[in-house]
Amino acid sequence: MRRVLVVDDDYDLAQLLREVLTYDNCEVDIATNGMEAMDRLHTSEYDAVICDLMMPRVDGEALYNDVVREYPFLANRFVFVTGQASRKAGFSEFVGRTGNHLIEKPFDLPAFRAAVQDTFQR
Repeated sequence: MRRVLVVDDDYDLAQLLREVLTYDNCEVDIATNGMEAMDRLHTSEYDAVICDLMMPRVDGEALYNDVVREYPFLANRFVFVTGQASRKAGFSEFVGRTGNHLIEKPFDLPAFRAAVQDTFQR
């Protein structure tokens, strides 16, 4: 069973992702921002991190940079999710530099599942 951390301040979306990933035989934890995510990463190990880019307190880019410093083995295990506002804010260039998947909201669940499976294979 794979362990996945979902980091998203949208409660409904986080719960939907939990349901989808649980159906796909994953154990899922949820954090509502980057600070909570780091707390979870300090106490648990994960196979993938599903991360919103625009969140309060610590956004997805700052979280990724913190994770790479403390847990470099997770650098290629992110799937970023974003809305149109994130794309306009230049986050897509950041994600391109990381080499990780970027899924735009609203997204197609088969495409999301494929991105997660590809991340597990890295």
